[in-house]
Amino acid sequence: MGGSSIPLGRFFGVFVRFDVTLLLLAAFFVLRGLERGGFQGALNELTFVVLLFVCVFLHELGHAAAAYVFGIRTLDVTLHFFGGYARLSSPPRRRFDDAVISFAGPAVNLAIAGLLYLWKEQIVTDENTWNAYYLVRNLWWANLFLGIFNLLPGYPLDGGNITRAVLSNWMTHARARLIVAYLGVAIGFGLVAYGFPDSIFTMIFGGLFIYLASMEIQAAQSSRF
Repeated sequence: MGGSSIPLGRFFGVFVRFDVTLLLLAAFFVLRGLERGGFQGALNELTFVVLLFVCVFLHELGHAAAAYVFGIRTLDVTLHFFGGYARLSSPPRRRFDDAVISFAGPAVNLAIAGLLYLWKEQIVTDENTWNAYYLVRNLWWANLFLGIFNLLPGYPLDGGNITRAVLSNWMTHARARLIVAYLGVAIGFGLVAYGFPDSIFTMIFGGLFIYLASMEIQAAQSSRF
C-alpha cells in the first residue's frame, strides 16, 4: 500500500488505513469553511469530511460483506483522496459474484442517503438547528451522488465492474474490459468538461479518471495477445 498510508486499526473485522492525501482533502474543506463562515464554518466542514469518509468506509464494508458471502476475505481497506479501496484475498469466481460484490458498495450509499433524507425532513430549521440541517443535507446529497455516480458503467467505478461482468457473458473478458475502460475515459472527459473552468477539483478528478482508464486500456489490449 506504500509508505504514505497510516494504519487506523481493525473495524468490524477489517483492517483499515488511510492515505495521507486525505489530509489534503480535509485541509481543502477546512479552508473553504474558514473562508465562508470563520471558525464555525471550518468546524462544520471538518465534521462533514470526517463523516463523509465514514460513509466511504461503510461503502467499502458493503463490498467486504458481499465478498464474505461468496467466501472471499477482505485483506484491508484503504481510504484515500478519491474515495476508498477494498483489497480482496482473491478475485470473484463467477461473473454474478463480481457484479453483486461491486453493487454492494453503492447500495450502502443509497441506503444511507435514504435514511439521511428521512432525517433531514424531520429537522425543523431555525437558528439553533441550521448547522445540523446543513450537515445532514450535505451528507444526504454526498451519499446519493456516491451511490449513483459509482454505478456509471466505466472503469474504475463499481458500475464498470458490473458492466464488465455482464458483457463477459457475450464476449471475451478482454474485450469487455476494453469497452469499460473506454467508457471510463469518456466519463473522465465529461468530468473535465463539467468542471471547466470553475471547479479545479472536478477537473483533477476527471484527469485521474482519464489516466486510470487509459492504463486499463493498455492492460486490456496487452491481455488480448
